[in-house]
Order: sequence, then C-alpha cells, then structure tokens
Amino acid sequence: SSPQAIPYPARNFMMSVSSIFIIALLLPSATSLDLQGRRLVNRHAQAPPQAPPASPQAAAQAPQGPPTSEEAANLKATLMHDTWGEWKLTRGDLDIFMHHIPEDNVVACGCGKCGSTSMWHFIYEKKFGHPWNFRGEPYAQDVTSPRWEGKIVHEKGPEQQDEVMKSAFSFALIRDPKERLLSSWKSKVSCDGDRFGTDLHTREYLVKRLLETAGDTPKPETTCLDLEDFLDAIHRVHQRRRESFLDRHFLPQTAGCFYRFKPENWSMVTTVSDWWGFNTLAQKLGAQGGVAPKEHSSTSKVVVSPKSLWMLNNITAPEYALLGKHLPWQKITQAGVYLESNDNSSSWMQLLDDV
Repeated sequence: SSPQAIPYPARNFMMSVSSIFIIALLLPSATSLDLQGRRLVNRHAQAPPQAPPASPQAAAQAPQGPPTSEEAANLKATLMHDTWGEWKLTRGDLDIFMHHIPEDNVVACGCGKCGSTSMWHFIYEKKFGHPWNFRGEPYAQDVTSPRWEGKIVHEKGPEQQDEVMKSAFSFALIRDPKERLLSSWKSKVSCDGDRFGTDLHTREYLVKRLLETAGDTPKPETTCLDLEDFLDAIHRVHQRRRESFLDRHFLPQTAGCFYRFKPENWSMVTTVSDWWGFNTLAQKLGAQGGVAPKEHSSTSKVVVSPKSLWMLNNITAPEYALLGKHLPWQKITQAGVYLESNDNSSSWMQLLDDV
C-alpha cells in the first residue's frame, strides 16, 4: 500500500520546526561576525577549577565609567596610608585626557604602555626641531611641565573638551589589550626585575597602591607581584568598579582617551608601529613626516596559567569589544601548550608572546 500523505497543517508545522533548527545552527556564525572582537578574546575564557565561578562575559557586561560620588567617597575612606605617606586619590583618565596643542589645533592621547613615550618624543621633535634630550623627571609625558614651554594645554572641563573635539585633529594611540597588560606587569611590578628590566624605583609604590585600590592591606614585605597575583588584583579592582583610579599603566583603554569620546569620534586611532599615522600627525603639526622613535621593550615569553588566562580574558574583554576593528591584529593565546613542572608532575599551561 502507498504511504499515507502527511496532512497539510502537519507539514507546515514540520517545516517551521526545521526552519528554526537551521537558524539556530547558523546563529553562532552570525554572532562571530557581529561580535568578532569579543568572541575572539573569550574563546578560551573558561574558568579553571580554582577560578571564581563568574561567567566569562561578566567583564564585558560590567558597568563602565567612573564610580559614583558615593563609591568614590567609600574608596577614599578605605585607602590605607603606607610607608610612602598619604597618596592623593586621582583618576587615571583625567591624567591622560585631554592634551591639546592650540597652535596646530591637535589633540594627542596615548595610554601608558601604548607607546605614549615615543609619541610625545615624536611630537616634541616636530614642535621644537630637535629630539627630546632631557634626562630624568619631568618626563615627556608630563606635557604641562616647563620643558614643553606651554605649547600643550590640559583641557579638563567637559565643555572645553567638547568644543575642541568639534574642530581639532584628534590622534589616539592604542595597543593590543592583553599584550599591553602583560607589558605593564613586566615593566612596573614584576618580581623578576633583572629579566624584564622592571622599574625598581617605583615598583614598591605601584604595588602598594594597586593592592589598596583592590581593597587589600599590603604587607610590608610585599614589594612586587607575580603575574597571577597582579591579575588577581586588577580583576578585583574591575569587579569593585575602581578601574578609573588605576595608575595610567594599568588603566583600561575603555577609560582614558575613550572615556568621553569613543574611537569613532577621533580623527585617527592607531598604534605606535603605524608609520602612516605618524606621518599624518607630523603634517598636522606643520612638520615633515617620520616614524615614532623606538623605545626599549622586553621580548621575553611569559607563561600564563589557565587561571591567569581566565582573568586576563575577563579584564580585557570590554577593550576588545571597543577597539577590535581598530587593532591591526589581535594576539591569540596558544591553547594546549604542554610543559613539565619542576616536581616532574605535568600541567597544562598557556604561552603568550609579549613583543
């Protein structure tokens, strides 16, 4: 006997179910296109057994911007006084933005460890006709110091900033978020100073300030941090919404240059290695083109544990979401690199090149 035909309403129902199933299969691909930067950084963001059970998306969904006045007051009340004496609570984004060169109507901004020293050396040479040849403090980043002879104005008021950004050529320097955070750790607070060339002069101060901002009472003997302790402190600062008070070298790129004006509101958003970007900046300063002077950087590889990688992904997720399309490439952590530990036991680790 011939098979019984399926009733028309049933066929419609089955076709609808099939369509929904096909759309569900295609949805992840669409998401990867729409949220490419965020998905890229979170591919391996799975908490290890000892890691906090938070979602890998938690950092990206956390409220951004500075704390409320009440939160800032509470933070100020909980900060400890250490052997360095009382340090003034300051917002890192206010330290970076906005620096205006009225003579050329140019705004320049660069986060700590983004190549900002190279950028300001470049600008100084174009404005004065000779390289930055000073030694010691104040450094080139201190653009309101007498060494700049008043050529740069620190515009602090929102109304003045809004007015300047309407007509100025605005130049913002960025860096891959993971690469930058690892570079900041090596340069500023690492315990392996000989290997990484850590700044020993300011290390203890920065360690204590970071731990206090994270809500800890630093022990007198804590003068440096290993990578996992460093990322743990930064992670807790973000969870407490205190990231605006981080030192400029640890301040997320969602703050600083882009706290008030997003990347699309800037004339140029680029990296220190972009010769075309600096050639354009030189022209806006009324000078010949050129490239930013190369500063010393450590090229040592860093071993990142699964827990550290999880925290690193969560901390930097909002930055990738904001800057993804402006980065020339994104560093991808290599998964599943097998290393032998000193006690002959085995563990899975991650390797991340910091160049």
